[in-house]
Amino acid sequence: MKNRCAVFVLLLVMSLASSCAMLGPLDPAYESLDRGRALFHQGHFADAVPHLERATRENPELGEAYFYLGRAYLSQSKWRAAIAPLRTAFRLAPREAQQEIVNLILDATFAAALSDFNLGGESSRSDRGKDFL
Repeated sequence: MKNRCAVFVLLLVMSLASSCAMLGPLDPAYESLDRGRALFHQGHFADAVPHLERATRENPELGEAYFYLGRAYLSQSKWRAAIAPLRTAFRLAPREAQQEIVNLILDATFAAALSDFNLGGESSRSDRGKDFL
C-alpha cells in the first residue's frame, strides 16, 4: 500500500513539475517574443519592435525580449532608445551573457554621443553659420 501511495505521489509531483515547466511557453509574452525575434532575424527591425515591446509589458522579467528590443533599436540607428532595454537585459541576464550586453550598451552610448556631436558632419559646419545670422 505504501508503495502505491509513494508512486502516486511521485507521479503527481512529476506531472505538476512538468506542467509548471510548460507554463513559460504558454505565457503570451513568449508568443510576442517569438514573433518579434522572427521579424528581427528576417531584418524587419521596425516591425519587430512592437512585438518585443509587448513581450516586455506582458512579462517584465523576460530578459531576452529586452535584449532583442535593444538590438532592434540599434539596427535602426536609434541609439538612445536602445540603451534602456539593454540595461534591463543586462540586469536580467545570466552572468555569461552580460559581457555581450555591456558591449552593446557601450556601442549605443558612443554612437548616441557621436550622433549628438555630429563629429565631422557637413550639416554641423553649414548650420554653424546660421546661428550668427
